[in-house]
Amino acid sequence: MNGSSGKYPASGQDNDVWLSRKDIVNYYKEGCKKPKDVVIGMEVEKHGINQETHQPITYFGPKGLKKIQKKMIEELGWRIVRKDGNFWMALERCGSHLTLESAQSMSELSGRTHPSIHDLARELKIHQHEESVISKIYGTLWLGIGVQPFAKNSEIKPLKCPRYKALYRYCKSRGGLWEEDWKKIASVQANIDYSSEADARKKFQILLRLSPFLSAMYAHSPLNDGKLTGFVSYRTHVLTHNDASRFGIRKSFFDSDFGFEKWIDFCMDIPLALIYRNGKWINPKNLTFRQFFENGYEDFRPTLEDWVAHTGFVYTFVRLKKYIEARICDSVPSYLVSSIQAIVKAFVYHKDGERILKELTKSWSFEDFEEVYEKIAKKGMEVEVRGKKLLEYCREIINHAGDNLKSFKVLNDRKDDESIYLRSIKDFVFIKEMSPGQYVAEQWEGDWGQNPERLIKWCRYE
Repeated sequence: MNGSSGKYPASGQDNDVWLSRKDIVNYYKEGCKKPKDVVIGMEVEKHGINQETHQPITYFGPKGLKKIQKKMIEELGWRIVRKDGNFWMALERCGSHLTLESAQSMSELSGRTHPSIHDLARELKIHQHEESVISKIYGTLWLGIGVQPFAKNSEIKPLKCPRYKALYRYCKSRGGLWEEDWKKIASVQANIDYSSEADARKKFQILLRLSPFLSAMYAHSPLNDGKLTGFVSYRTHVLTHNDASRFGIRKSFFDSDFGFEKWIDFCMDIPLALIYRNGKWINPKNLTFRQFFENGYEDFRPTLEDWVAHTGFVYTFVRLKKYIEARICDSVPSYLVSSIQAIVKAFVYHKDGERILKELTKSWSFEDFEEVYEKIAKKGMEVEVRGKKLLEYCREIINHAGDNLKSFKVLNDRKDDESIYLRSIKDFVFIKEMSPGQYVAEQWEGDWGQNPERLIKWCRYE
């Protein structure tokens, strides 16, 4: 389920073969798993800062991220599986991947897939411990927060590999808050399997209905450039003010006949950002994938690799690949991460998950789903929809999630079921009654006295 560890597309193509619609549909059909084999995965993005200066780290240099990678290879058995220029884009060990993001100061764990949240939580704990131990050698700390809280855009270096240089040009041409998106935002993602096209539709739509509540519960990015932004999730604000063609949700996603074909049609009409030919990334001008698919571009014909690369630049809150991604949550402190996957598993893998969420949101219109995110960015769980605060919805979500997880009867060595991973988020939903971002904002202006060390202690990985 690793979304970013694969190889780049081939540099050449078979000029006698033209990509067909059937080829693309089959790509998604190949993702179908047997029901007994479905699992869950995580992707966790983090910001690296210098322990003394609090400035974002860089990739090269005596204390750069490449030094950390090198040490993890030498001492912990990681190996390089993808390079781009002088950048080691992905390391792998036992099915887990550590990948680079578009900023030199960011790293992502794309974990192994697991049938159990217990196993997922254990992998995360091992990762955060070993990465922090190695990183401290070079004076680096890792922060789980949705937006880099201290640095200006100009102080964060982009990843200057060929692929990202080309993508950087494209994003800049589209306007919006592209630079914050490029350099500053970080998320936690849950990945789940499907067993058929009908199952993919069901789970995709479960995640669509669940996403506003996840966004509100895990809103965690109130700071930018060392100041409060007025948002509890500035990251969500950034996402709702960027390239509208490839972000957000669509009404068709809720259709009863939504499936591979409708997803393909949606992606077909998104502008083509890049294609890879003869060792170079190319920015086609004013071309959708549908136009490329039907007519080609210059002397180039579309390939399945082009489709996979293209859909990797589709940033909807729920995304369909050979698995389904829930991409809505801000990056959070490590102790909250497993609760995200626990909630997702509780609904997508339980027989009553779809029914519960449909009942909970039965009065919501598509416009409610579409417009709620910018409100969440400002107010988190304080947002009202249909006369009811998201806080109250989230309490119901947590209660149902607990019951569903208990019913799975997946126990650890202490005989605890997977509902134990909800304890951390219950503190915010039932006790503090606020999103983590609202809590951080209040502490920043209050007990923390705008002291960066207090924020770092709150959200550092170690």
